[in-house]
Amino acid sequence: MELVDRTYDGPQLRSLVADATDAVILVRCDLRDADLRDADLTEVTFEECVMDQARLQGAALGGARFTGCRLMGANLEQSRGLGFTIQRSNLFAANLIGALLSHTDLTGCRFTEAVLRGADLRHSVFDGCDLTGTDLYDANLEGADLRGASIGPCDLDRLRALKGALLTTQQACTITAELTGAVVLD
Repeated sequence: MELVDRTYDGPQLRSLVADATDAVILVRCDLRDADLRDADLTEVTFEECVMDQARLQGAALGGARFTGCRLMGANLEQSRGLGFTIQRSNLFAANLIGALLSHTDLTGCRFTEAVLRGADLRHSVFDGCDLTGTDLYDANLEGADLRGASIGPCDLDRLRALKGALLTTQQACTITAELTGAVVLD
């Protein structure tokens, strides 16, 4: 079931998904401020949707797809479900505390000033992502591929948060130069 250019609040969307017999695909829908806490959004596809300030805490997102969405200030804290993807989306100032995003392709996402504290980001791909000002404290970045990401300025705490992440030589040189003021030669 493909729904295009519609506006939904939390209860409407919950009802729609619960009653659906086919896959639900939302295209360019307005879900601003929708209360979707603990909602079962398994296998739901969101394409170019506006979800600013949406409350998705604890939502079941297994197999869900967010592509080209605007999730500015959205709260995905403790969201759960394996295999959900977020690509080419704007998550400026979003709350992803404790989100389970391991092995996720996060290509092209803007995480500027987002909070990813304690998030499971193991082996995720951040190609073309902007992580400037992202709070990565206590996030698990083991094997996360940051080689194509803009990391932004690093202090020692931020550097510690990158433990286990994959970086390019150029990124490592930039971080070293920023932290120490040293001139790094190739």
